[in-house]
Amino acid sequence: MNFTEYRFDKNKISALVEEKKANLITNRGINNLLAFGLGVVADRLRNDRSRYRDYGPYWWALKELMNANGYSMGDQSDPIVSDSYRGGTDEETLIMADEFRTMNLGQNVIGTNKFMLDGDSGEFWELFDPDMENPT
Repeated sequence: MNFTEYRFDKNKISALVEEKKANLITNRGINNLLAFGLGVVADRLRNDRSRYRDYGPYWWALKELMNANGYSMGDQSDPIVSDSYRGGTDEETLIMADEFRTMNLGQNVIGTNKFMLDGDSGEFWELFDPDMENPT
């Protein structure tokens, strides 16, 4: 599968990371975008774990970040999708996942978990994370 869809321009994401860092310092006096952002994601998921679907193909890289930063999201992964849908830095990955979420919620019904990642194939990829669907 060629991952051609839902890709973000690296320069725009890099600029957005810097903008969000500056806004976070100005508005909240916090200088750790990654910790703050992962906390926001964790709060969202505490309310409804199935909302991991909001992050589409960026979920797997985001989940890795969350696990690496003390949030226990489980061991299930998809290394191929994770490697394809991540930024050059952890902050970029966070912002890409959030940008995808915003776009996804503006275009799709909540809970959508099928996405066309390869525009040439016409096949849908399904996001399913049993760790999040069946929490222990």
